[in-house]
Amino acid sequence: MTITIRVEGAQPDEIVRGLLAAQDVFDKAGVTPDQAATARFVVEGWDIRGFTGKAPEDELAICTVWDEADHAAVQACCAGWPADKVPSSADLELVREPQRFSFTSEEERSEWLFQTADAGILEEMCEEGYFDDGRPEDEVAFLLDDWDFEQLTVEQRRLYDERIYPLMRVWFFDRRRFEEEYIRLRAERVHHKPNDRQLNLFAV
Repeated sequence: MTITIRVEGAQPDEIVRGLLAAQDVFDKAGVTPDQAATARFVVEGWDIRGFTGKAPEDELAICTVWDEADHAAVQACCAGWPADKVPSSADLELVREPQRFSFTSEEERSEWLFQTADAGILEEMCEEGYFDDGRPEDEVAFLLDDWDFEQLTVEQRRLYDERIYPLMRVWFFDRRRFEEEYIRLRAERVHHKPNDRQLNLFAV
């Protein structure tokens, strides 16, 4: 497992900055995010039971690491923000898709940064006024406000894969080409074969 954070209003580079700060806390403590989260859960359960039974000493030793990582994440993510805009938590959570934090190349690191910030990238694109022409893929872009792919139909997921995801990659990896690619993809039209009703309109 790896981690993600959710900070309202944060840009992709700020999210990445927060994630790296949180991971640095885990690395310095010598524990994985999964170990830290589990320790916190175990200690909270011991607390709820009234501290009965044998104290979970191993978990007590690292139970604060998760909260320290969350604090580091929000401080790094929101560096330079007005104090009243900085949330109390980065909503740090575990993600089941495995991600690597040790990279063998700059390409791997860049790809990890993209995968980590993808939800924020789409949000930033929407805030900049893209995907606002009422096209089918525009609806998909705004449906993904909460990054919940389960709500998408098969057709909507296809639109995401073909018309949104490629633009997200250009936005992140080669911003100078974005306008060109955006115009090119938006200019493409999906040609549908007329249905029987449409054909009947022209029947002699």
